[in-house]
Order: sequence, then structure tokens, then C-alpha cells
Amino acid sequence: MTDRRVDLLFDARHIRQSGIGTYIATLLPSLEETFTQRGLSLAVLVNEHAVSEVRHARIVTAAPAAMYTVGEQRVWGRALDEVRPRGFWVPHYPFPFATLSPRHRRTKLFVTVHDTMHVREREISGQSAARRAYARAMFMLDGRFATLVLTPSEATSATFAAIAPRARTTATPIPVDEQWFEPVDRALSPVAEPYLLYVGNAKWHKNLPLLLMAFGDVAGDIPHRLVIAGSGEALRGGDERVPALAAALGDRVEVMGRLDFDVLRALVASADLLVMPSLHEGAGLPPIEAMASHTAVIVADIPALRETCGDGADYFDPLNRSGLAELLRTLCRDSQARAELGERGWAHVTARQKGLSLTPAAEAVADALT
Repeated sequence: MTDRRVDLLFDARHIRQSGIGTYIATLLPSLEETFTQRGLSLAVLVNEHAVSEVRHARIVTAAPAAMYTVGEQRVWGRALDEVRPRGFWVPHYPFPFATLSPRHRRTKLFVTVHDTMHVREREISGQSAARRAYARAMFMLDGRFATLVLTPSEATSATFAAIAPRARTTATPIPVDEQWFEPVDRALSPVAEPYLLYVGNAKWHKNLPLLLMAFGDVAGDIPHRLVIAGSGEALRGGDERVPALAAALGDRVEVMGRLDFDVLRALVASADLLVMPSLHEGAGLPPIEAMASHTAVIVADIPALRETCGDGADYFDPLNRSGLAELLRTLCRDSQARAELGERGWAHVTARQKGLSLTPAAEAVADALT
């Protein structure tokens, strides 16, 4: 290691979480490659017991600290003091106050805003007024002080710009991990077919009550079960309506926690249908991962999912229970329609993949540092 000042410190502490973890894990290889090609140096901030796999970057370890906490702010401050980078990339929205100190004021800040759900009304976000105010304050600080705000979709860039008009934003859509396109051993699926699948957590904006109620309306007409696959405890700490609704459907609903990747792939590939009923998303990875598995997909008709899923999915109104129920009934009874929808999704995701990588995100940050 030379004494030359590190060009970028990237925060990869949350690589093992769902959502943001997928983003970090997908981004790191292209970030390393881009910085190596540009002759720029990279440091990666990791938790003590969750070291990222990097080849050309300096590893900076920190004690674990939860998101949105004073502890996280302290971790950032200590890491900036230790590394003194020219740039600092935080892949989620809380603003690092240490960058305002005289010592780090010249440090260029890069922030990834995955969505603006945290400032939406409680019926969508599930957040208290205090938490929404916190998120809005963080967004406004990001927009004012960040050299660049990266988003996963044009839809998120637009909603962020409405909150922080001074922000410099760039949309860098997230590709599907290439592993989703590889052959899958469907025998690894832990659930007997046929079933419908939801992948994600149970936070308010995910709108799981709509899916559970619509499924309950058609459960007597179809042989399928509904499988809810999440990260860790899928129903813990989310929409408090969900556990009771799931329990009322008895063994027609199966809730699964964290799964090994090969098992998750088999679960997705073996599903008759993947459903994403969200009221708000930043982009939406599970639908296009399902498309890469040749699984038919239906999603809520919201801007971010329209942008991500294009003509590869069928759409429904996320406020219309009867409309979703009818769509479920129709597709569950028609294997030919599901097959055609699955092939439409495959065509969409393969075409999308050809034009995408996370290299533009890495290149945008590298450009700002040179």
C-alpha cells in the first residue's frame, strides 16, 4: 500500500442484507474493474465479521452498526478519519455528517437512493411522522451536498428531484445477476407444486395484504398455495396486518425465511407465477429475476415497475383487490397463458440485460473523481 491518498471509500457493510446487499454485491466487481482500469485506488468499508470479497481494494473494518443510527454516523466518521479518501460512496440515503466537518469538507460524497418510500404517507411507507421527517431531512442534505446521487430508475430520480430540486442525479438501472440465467435444479425447491410466489419483506409499501386477500378470494377455485419468501423472518417488523391474514388462510400459505441462493432460484423457477403487489418501489429486482427463470410475472401498475418490467409482465391496480383476484384466477387456470407470459418475460429480461451493467454507476463516480 502506498502513501497516496485513497480515491474512493465505498461502504459495503450491508452486503448480507436483502435489497441493498444485492446492489452492493453486484456493484463491487464493476467498481473494482473500473477503478483499476482508470488507475484509481479504492477502499471498502466492511463489518468485522462480513468481509467483502475484493481483489484490488483496501479493506477497512468497522464494528457493526445499524442503519439510521448514531452508531452508523460514528462508523463513517472513524473510517473517514482513517482513510482520508477523496470520495466517499454511501449506498443508501442517510447523510454522513462527518463530511461537513472541516477535516472532510473537500471529500466528494456519492449517495445511492434506491427509492423515496420513506417520505411517503403512512398508508404506503408505514413510517411515523417523525421517521418521515428524518428521511426528508436526509434526502435534502443528500441533494444539497452530494456530488452525485445515483438511483436505480428514472422513476426514482424524478421523485427524488421533487424532494431535492438541487440534486445532481443519474439513473443507473440494476442488471440481473448472471447466475439467474444459468440452468437451475428445480428439484431443490422446498415447496411442492403448484404455487404462487411472493419474494420480499412484509413492509407496508410491499402491499402484501392485497395479495393475501385476493388469494383468499380465489383459493377455493385453484389448487395453488401462496408462498411468501423473505429475508430472515419474512413477517417480522413489517405490516402488522400480514401475520393475521396469512394465519387465516392456514396451510394454503407458506412463509419461508432466508434461503440459500440455489434453493431460492429453484423456488422461483418452479413457481407458476411471481406476484409483486407493491405500492412503491425503486426499481424491482424479483420480477426480472423471475423472468430470467422463465417464470410468469404479474406486478403492480406503478411507474418504477413499468420501467423495469416493460412488456415482460402483466399489470394490475395495486388498490384493486377484485382485479388482482380475477387475474390470479385466470392465470392459475390457464397454463398456456402462463407459458406465453413467461416467454414474454424471458424476451424482455434478456434484451434488457444486453444493454445494462453497473459499470455506468462506477464510471459516473470515477468521472467525478478525475
